[in-house]
Amino acid sequence: MAVEHPPLNVSAETDLELLLDEADKSPLLLERRGVRYRLSLDEEATRKRAVSKREQELRILDETIGSWADLDIDKIIEDIYEARRAGSRYPVDP
Repeated sequence: MAVEHPPLNVSAETDLELLLDEADKSPLLLERRGVRYRLSLDEEATRKRAVSKREQELRILDETIGSWADLDIDKIIEDIYEARRAGSRYPVDP
C-alpha cells in the first residue's frame, strides 16, 4: 500500500517549479482553501514526446545519410591543398 503524505498547502508564494520537480518523483497532494488537488507527472505524454523526438532524430538522419555521396573526394582534396598553397591572408603593406 502506498504511503499517503499529508497535503501541501499552496499559496501565492508557493514555488511552482519546486512543486513540479517534486511531482516528477511521485504524485503530490496539494491543498488550497480546503480543496485538494493531485499533482503528478503525465507519464504517457512524456513517453509520447520522447518517442516523437526519437522519430524526428531518425528522420533527420535518414535525410542526411549519403548527402555527400555525390561529391568528388579527389577534387575536394585537391582544392584544399590548392587553398593552402595560395594562402588566405591579405598581403601586408610594408
